[in-house]
Amino acid sequence: MPRRDCRRLGVFVPRQPGESAMSMMLRAFQANGVAYQEGMQWLGLDRRQALVDSDVVALAWALHAEVDDVRRRMVLLEWRGGGRWVHLAGQRLSRWIAPTTMLAKLCPECLREAGYARLVWLTRAVPGCCRHGYSLLQECGGCHRPVRWARPGLRICQCGRYFKPAVDGRLLEPEVRAWIGWAEAVLQDDVAAAQDAIGGLPPLLHNMTLDGAYRMIEAFGLLKAPGDPVRDVRHSSAKLPEVGAMVVRGLQRLWDIGLARDVAPKAFDVVHLPVLRELADEPAAEGDGQRAAWLLDLHRATRPTGQHRVGARPRRQMPLFL
Repeated sequence: MPRRDCRRLGVFVPRQPGESAMSMMLRAFQANGVAYQEGMQWLGLDRRQALVDSDVVALAWALHAEVDDVRRRMVLLEWRGGGRWVHLAGQRLSRWIAPTTMLAKLCPECLREAGYARLVWLTRAVPGCCRHGYSLLQECGGCHRPVRWARPGLRICQCGRYFKPAVDGRLLEPEVRAWIGWAEAVLQDDVAAAQDAIGGLPPLLHNMTLDGAYRMIEAFGLLKAPGDPVRDVRHSSAKLPEVGAMVVRGLQRLWDIGLARDVAPKAFDVVHLPVLRELADEPAAEGDGQRAAWLLDLHRATRPTGQHRVGARPRRQMPLFL
């Protein structure tokens, strides 16, 4: 029983595979005739702040759900990580990649067909829907305001209109669809599907976590050309088609490198080194940091210094590549 005095919602809403907890909550509110803001106040939740475990227990009680199941479906802050890390679906992710404010983006076709919002939409690593081939929707086509969780229903904007696919929606590139397919399999803990999907990604990303792989793609894809600014793409307000274009650039450049046995020095001209250093210094898993650090060593070893260097090799030896 949760610590706060919380009643269960009267109408039970069955959970769906791959559904986010926010979607479960909004569907339950709608089924019980409770407005979103009223329901949040009733549960004592404030989505402007990161949830604590007692909040998860209270939410699970109200939804007639198992606590561990609800916990996996939410972005929860890792308190021992100094606010830097979150957990989602068993994955340790940078708070930049999966904000605790719960990103509200969606695929109108998925909502119409399945009737629920997918858990993978809670992360910036998934900018589109590989089922329907378009970028996810960030704003309503009617009122042009950002999509919020505080709305009458899953398919209805706060302005009262049904969400519709963007008129000028551009089909996702094959590289983006391959990436999203693997990311969804990882977040859904589908090991077999993830193993099949990883074959469509560059070898340098194999055996990395979702967090490490996405930040590696950022390092190689943020710059359109050497010296370009990256704030527009890495800012929280970045449009999802721009994020998709970044993923395409990063994957294409990583494919060009291959297994990184003989990386040409010019390959690092379009690498955003601050992100690579960040990944080396603060990885979600040790293997991610080793791979980033190895690339940084390789960059230093191949960087022109004005002196003839013989036999210079990275200090860290990665058995996968060397």
